[in-house]
Amino acid sequence: MKNCSSLGIGLLFFLAADLHALHAAPSSFHGTRGPVPESLATRMQQHSWRPGCPTPIADLAYVRVSHYGYDGAVHDGELIVHKDVADEVLAIFKALFAWRFPVEKMKIIDDYQGDDDASMADNNTSAFNCRFVAEKPGAYSKHSLGRAIDINPRTNPMVTGSVVSPAAGSAFVDREKRAPGLLRAGDRAVREFTRRGWIWGGGWASMKDYQHFEK
Repeated sequence: MKNCSSLGIGLLFFLAADLHALHAAPSSFHGTRGPVPESLATRMQQHSWRPGCPTPIADLAYVRVSHYGYDGAVHDGELIVHKDVADEVLAIFKALFAWRFPVEKMKIIDDYQGDDDASMADNNTSAFNCRFVAEKPGAYSKHSLGRAIDINPRTNPMVTGSVVSPAAGSAFVDREKRAPGLLRAGDRAVREFTRRGWIWGGGWASMKDYQHFEK
């Protein structure tokens, strides 16, 4: 009985250690890129793309990447970017994943009917959206080219004078505040973009767009 009991206890310890190792094992990054699927292209023509947009859907790529969420779990995110920067975007998010940089949500803007304000308020990271620059009607945003990405926009708001967008981002205007997914000058997440030639809106002088990267 003693031997059986010892064996049972040993087995329990072995299983517990095995489960702990399984739980602690780092997740693998998964990233893919390809043409925009036909079904998604149809959705885009209802919300984020229209005739006259500067970038045809054929020049865009559908990208899926693994990312850590604010909950610490691994999620599958999706972005639409210009096909010329798709491989670079994969490499950037692979690096962010390795550092466990958290991205709360990463859904295409069409899940918000192309409404950038709704996407920002939901702290959603997004890229392509055929729209004008805020406060500049007729001037297409870099998002219309698929060459801009907004990351955790509530945590990293756009600040123009006393106006903060999204409004809930007012809680994060203080950039010394510690919060998941917050981007600061000199952070390796920011450097991963800028070393590849991307411009960070948080470095602009006239206003601050902490969420925004463009190329």
